[in-house]
Amino acid sequence: MAMKLEAARLMVYHAAARAERGEKNLGFISSASKCFASDIAMEVTTDAVQLFGGAGYPRDFPVERMMRDAKITQIYEGTNQIQRMVMARALLK
Repeated sequence: MAMKLEAARLMVYHAAARAERGEKNLGFISSASKCFASDIAMEVTTDAVQLFGGAGYPRDFPVERMMRDAKITQIYEGTNQIQRMVMARALLK
C-alpha cells in the first residue's frame, strides 16, 4: 500500500512541477495524475478496511471515513471515466 501511495504522490508532484514551470499541454499529465491517485486512494483504503476486518466498517473508525473520502476523489473534479477521455484525446493529438 505504501509503495502505491508513493507512486501516486510522485505522479501528482510531477504534474504540479510541470504546471509551475508553465509548460503547455498539461491535459494528459494532470488527468493521469488525478485519475491514478484517486484510483490508488480507493484501492488502498479498501485494502485497509479489509485489513481491519469488521472494525474497519463502523463510522467511528477513521478508516471508514478515509474510504468515503477516497471514493469522492474519484468523482470530484470530473469522474475518472471523463479523465480517461481527456487522456485519450491528448494522446490522439
